[in-house]
Amino acid sequence: MAESNLPTTYNAFFYGTLMAPEVLYRVLYNISKTPTNPSLLKTITPAVLPDYCRHKVRYADYPGIVAESGHTVRGTYVTGLTPDNVRNLDLFEGSEYVRKEVTVRLLATKNQDEGIMGEAAETGEERPAQTYVFLDRTGLESEEWDFEYFKREKLRNWVGRSEEYAEVDAGGSYEVQESKEEKHDPTGGRGVGGAISQQLKDEIEAKYKEKWMAEELSRIREQEQRVS
Repeated sequence: MAESNLPTTYNAFFYGTLMAPEVLYRVLYNISKTPTNPSLLKTITPAVLPDYCRHKVRYADYPGIVAESGHTVRGTYVTGLTPDNVRNLDLFEGSEYVRKEVTVRLLATKNQDEGIMGEAAETGEERPAQTYVFLDRTGLESEEWDFEYFKREKLRNWVGRSEEYAEVDAGGSYEVQESKEEKHDPTGGRGVGGAISQQLKDEIEAKYKEKWMAEELSRIREQEQRVS
């Protein structure tokens, strides 16, 4: 399957852990800080997604969104993602989510010092974007997921330099919650040293790459048929 048939770049809307650049770039490139190589940098813009609501995932550090009329979700609109980047994102999100194309409204922050999630106003611009919708509503709590709390209390479990992986694997720094008398990983394998993170850290096998391309091309064709 020729990879040239795929889009050269993708745009995405992130509303959870991937709003943190440290997590985003670890998933995209296995580095835990903003790249110094300009070719690897992504453009990140604040945005809102209408008619969806964000909830905490039960027993987890991360959220999920589901369609709910009248609600909006604040997040980040990221451009310039390559097919390789999106393959990594699909693997990172896993079977709990499905990737869908949505339309987001762009925002402009009023004070740059407040960062990407500071006070902002809508610009009137709308953009199509890929996002990850949670599949099992029963796995969501009623309360909202708090990004500031995540950064303050949980982010350390999701990022780390490559030499830190071994320390965590050896029983290091995970915060483990008890759930139904079992130890439960609140990162769902996506944190430092987790199974999904380790797979991302390793080179993606050619077999997985070919499978992903075939599925992505099929998804694109189905979307084009719906539009036509």
